[in-house]
Amino acid sequence: MDGTSGTTGGNGSGVPSPLKQAATPDGLWQFCLHHYSKQEVKHASLKLQDSFKGNVNLALLLVWLEDAGFSLSAHSLAALQHSLTHSETLLTRYRLMRRELKPQLSRGAYQKMLNYELTLEKFQQQELLACINQQPWLDTGPSTVERYCEQLDSAARYLYPALMKGLNTR
Repeated sequence: MDGTSGTTGGNGSGVPSPLKQAATPDGLWQFCLHHYSKQEVKHASLKLQDSFKGNVNLALLLVWLEDAGFSLSAHSLAALQHSLTHSETLLTRYRLMRRELKPQLSRGAYQKMLNYELTLEKFQQQELLACINQQPWLDTGPSTVERYCEQLDSAARYLYPALMKGLNTR
């Protein structure tokens, strides 16, 4: 890490934390790679996506912000969700196609499809960052991650502890 992505996370892991009103693409991407690598976080993220139609990139962005001590208003969360309209449709269709083609593809061809999906994920994160950097960040307030899970489905709220696994939230 070159140190240009943000400050060290609250958990002392060296994973970039967002800077107020200046979340960076590399900072978010590095955080997501590190946090998603935890088995419990990955499982909860996929459950959020597959069972509750949630967006993993949005959830991880909200986790990143919460770990850094920030919250968002309901209006800002709605703006983030709206910013995903185009990229989520594209990503969902691509993911479905990749899953359907998996039995027909060689390991190398399938890996190329996974790599391209990661490119789409990065693009989606950039859309989220463009939106979030235009929203006010709150220093206090309820958990935006919990609010997002609750909006998807009241049953999705149980995913909150797993999504926050290993972080020292304030």
